[in-house]
Amino acid sequence: MSEPKPIRDNWWRRFFESDESLDLSFFPDERETAREIRGLEKLLALQPSDLIADVCCGYGRHTLGLLEKGYQVVSLDASEMMLRGAAKVLQASGHASRLVRGDAAALPFRSESLDVVVNLFNSFGYFLEEGQNVAVLREAARILKPGGRFLLDTRNRQYQILYAPYHQLVTTSDDKQYLMRCHYHRELRRLDSRWSLPEDPDTIIHEASIRLYGVEELQELITGVGLEVKGIYGDYLGEDFEGWQRQLLFVCRKN
Repeated sequence: MSEPKPIRDNWWRRFFESDESLDLSFFPDERETAREIRGLEKLLALQPSDLIADVCCGYGRHTLGLLEKGYQVVSLDASEMMLRGAAKVLQASGHASRLVRGDAAALPFRSESLDVVVNLFNSFGYFLEEGQNVAVLREAARILKPGGRFLLDTRNRQYQILYAPYHQLVTTSDDKQYLMRCHYHRELRRLDSRWSLPEDPDTIIHEASIRLYGVEELQELITGVGLEVKGIYGDYLGEDFEGWQRQLLFVCRKN
């Protein structure tokens, strides 16, 4: 079988405008999200006065958790559908929404105006242009005050490669079934995922692509935008990254 062609467009602008992306993205449940919020508090030494930017906030699960802990949060996402969902979640919980539609590579926030920036749940590496992915890091550094903290939660490339290519049947909340197929393009260092109907695998319904980074590679990019890496972890409990974990968390500080 020939290698599938790489995904060559801004796939996320379609994927995350579909309600089905909520099922196909395998978002963690409330219990896991609460554990992650506790991890953020510890890893970032959050203070009541901190103004936090939740960049690529999705439907607001971390935003809600942080607000419920009493923190000040402004949240940004490129997806109108996700922001509508976040607004409903926040409104139902009685929290005022500070939601902004925008691009992580060109944040609409003033320089040195935030205490903390988080980019969570594998939202880094979407851009096809390497310079745009670096711009996401550069923009996070730009809007942080001196001494501000940044946390990046992404995938461990080594772990992901072990599981690509693979096939998996996925059932959505409305009982639709899709065949998900993943393939890692070594030259591009990107993991592509495609969803099709099981009986018609050649017709692609959804697709996604993410650039996977090695630890040293990502550390070099982070320090190159003016951030100091304070810790590299394999989970939100603060376990040191040892290479085998699924998650890769960088905790950084702006000098």
